[in-house]
Order: sequence, then C-alpha cells, then structure tokens
Amino acid sequence: MTDHSIEVETNVSNGKRNIVLDATVLTSLMNCPRFADLRFNLRLESIQGKSNSLECGSIVHKFLEVYYRQIIGGMNRNNAFGFGITAAQLYIQGCPGCMNFVPSEELKKPICGHQPMEYPGVVNTHKDSEKTYDIGWAWVLDTCDQYHSHYRADHWVPLATEIVKSKIMYEDDEIRILFKSKIDLLADTNQGIYSVDHKTMKQRRDNVDLNNQFIGQALNTDMRGVFINKIGFQKTLKPEEKFTRSIIPYSAARLLEWQGEILPYYAKLLLMYAETGYFPPNFTNCESKYGNCVFMKVCQSDPIMREEELKLYFKVGPEWNPTNEDE
Repeated sequence: MTDHSIEVETNVSNGKRNIVLDATVLTSLMNCPRFADLRFNLRLESIQGKSNSLECGSIVHKFLEVYYRQIIGGMNRNNAFGFGITAAQLYIQGCPGCMNFVPSEELKKPICGHQPMEYPGVVNTHKDSEKTYDIGWAWVLDTCDQYHSHYRADHWVPLATEIVKSKIMYEDDEIRILFKSKIDLLADTNQGIYSVDHKTMKQRRDNVDLNNQFIGQALNTDMRGVFINKIGFQKTLKPEEKFTRSIIPYSAARLLEWQGEILPYYAKLLLMYAETGYFPPNFTNCESKYGNCVFMKVCQSDPIMREEELKLYFKVGPEWNPTNEDE
C-alpha cells in the first residue's frame, strides 16, 4: 500500500496485508466508510474549496510552520515573525507556481520551489468577514501578530516543525499496521519533549482526549500525552484567554487498548471494505455541529444519479499524503 490512499496490498514474502493509516483516514473510516472512499480513494473534493474555518486555520498553520522553522534555524523571534507573516500572506494571495502546477516528465516540482498547492490562495475568506460566523483574513493576520506578542518571552524551545513520525503499531498473522502522525511542532517544554498540535477556533471549547490524532501522536513520540496549542479568533477575549496551552494525558492502559484493539479492528474492517469493493454509508454522521457532510447531497441522490452529482460538484484533488517530502 502507498502512503497516500486507503488501499491495501499483500506482502508476497509472508502473505500479510500491509495497511498504512493516519488519524484523518482512520477517523473518516470510523465516521463513514463511504466518505472515506470518496475522499481518499477517489480523491474527491468540493469545487467550492475549503470552508472559511479551514482556510483560516490553514493560514495560521502556515504562519506557525514558517515562524517556528526560522526560530529553530537560529533566527530571533522578531525576524522569524516577519518570515511567518509573509508566508501567511502568500497563502492568502496564492502562488501561481505551485497552485497551478501539473507534474510532467520534464518538471517534477514547481519552479517556485514550493510543494504543489502549498500556497493555494483562499477562496471563501475575504479581507473582512461578510457573514456573521465568517472570519476575515485581515483578522487572521492580526491574530498571528497577537500570538507572537503573547509568546514573545516563550520558554518553550521548538525542535522540529511539520514532521511525520511513523511506527508499526500492530502486527498479527494477517495484517501489519503502520501508523503515521503529522506533527505540527515538537518542542522541549518544562515537562519534557512533547508533540504540540495547533488548534484554531472561533469559540472556546474543552479538550477532548477521545481523539485518534492525539493518541497516535502520543504513541509515535513515545510519550503519554500531547500538548494542545489553542489559537482563538475571538475579538472579545484577552490574549491570555484565547492563547492557551494544555496537555492531554493518557494512561498506558488506554494507549495499549487503542493500539492493540481499536486500531486493528478498524484496519480489518478496511480490509473487508477493500476486498468487497463496498464502502457503506453511515447516515448518523451526515450532520454535525460544524455543518453537513460535503457528500450529503450525493447520498441523498438516487443511486443512478450519484456519479453525475460527483461530476458536477466535485473535482479530483491531489493524492492524500500525511508525510513530508523527506519521509
């Protein structure tokens, strides 16, 4: 199996089925196998682009990626902020070199030096919010500035940013599971070296530890916890209220249960779906507090009309790849 799909392959040397998963694919399988098939096997994404919330989160993630990368390289925080905010602005504007890049025999990578679609430009985010619940990109950039000012005397030491760690999480006579975790930031904190996950949000929410991403990161970093670095977009809160960091701890027993029972159960379900060619829908996850599933109207269509629905409202996106270039 490649690291960018949810297909499976047989290892001819021992007959085992090799399965590579990450938290995004695993959670999608848990929520709705049909969604997982359409999104990761067929690589379909909405022609309307990312939602406003996802675009704003992506802008902040790009800022933090470049900001911390410069600090790791020895740059002072003020200069690193300049590089980070420039990257965020380019993400908003879009880089023609990587956003329109199509690989060929002559050209494997964009001439701009970026990864394909690394700076895609925003579609559903305007400079100022035009809807009640939308966020304008000007406020997102201002939030990045506030974050930099709030953590100007940060005692954490960043060690790596946007890296992938992987581990064989499970193996029996039938399957072998490699689990990959994309880590936003690896930092030396007062409590040890931990994986740090950046979370942007419009309103304050409590941390929930029932999360495949966090559990996978804890196992892949050999730690019993993950730090959540919250970045709030609220305009009425003080910086100390909307920029918070807290650890999500896990007991050894819970990590072992996930690694030895939950993960292989869903991996074997995936194997069954792949062998039968049928990924069933789960209608209990069509609606959530964050909105409707992007494929909801596809499922509401008659079976003979679904292919036409997909052609009209979706496009084939890049292959899903949780790894970095050097992995």
